[in-house]
Amino acid sequence: MLRTALRSACAVALLACLMEGTGSAQTSDKRTVFTFSSPVALPGVTLPAGQYLFRLADPTGDRKVVSVLSADGKTAYGMFFSLPAERFEPAATPEVRFMETAAGMPAAIQAWWYPGERTGYEFMYPGEQALRLAQGASQPALTTQAHTTATTTASK
Repeated sequence: MLRTALRSACAVALLACLMEGTGSAQTSDKRTVFTFSSPVALPGVTLPAGQYLFRLADPTGDRKVVSVLSADGKTAYGMFFSLPAERFEPAATPEVRFMETAAGMPAAIQAWWYPGERTGYEFMYPGEQALRLAQGASQPALTTQAHTTATTTASK
C-alpha cells in the first residue's frame, strides 16, 4: 500500500515537472509577431502596414539570418543577414529599433531583440538603400558594401 502511494506521488510529481517545462518553453527560432501601423523598410524591401513574423532562419547556425514572413508564416518577404546588436539591459518584451531616416522615407528597422536577451539582430542594408535612407538623417545605416566613387582624369 505504501509503495503504491509512493509510486503515485512520484508519477504525479514527474508529470507536473514535465507539464511545467513544456508550458514555459520558448521557441528556438525566436518567433515574434510585430504589428506595424505604417510601412517599414528592411534591407531591399519595404513592407506595407500589417503583421509580420520575425524568426531566425537557422537557430543552430553561426550565421544569424532573420526570416520575415506574413503573420501566419505562409508568405516569405525576405531573409536578412544580421550582426549582433548589444544593449545594456535585456529586452523585457519583443522589440524593434528604428533608425533615423530622411523625411518621406518609410521607417527603417535597425535591429530586433527577443525578450530576455541583451544581444539582438542588427540588419545590414545594401549600399544604395542605406544611402537613400540616410540622406538628411544624422545617423548612418549599417551597410553590406562600401560606397566608393571613382574619379578619372582625361589626358590629352
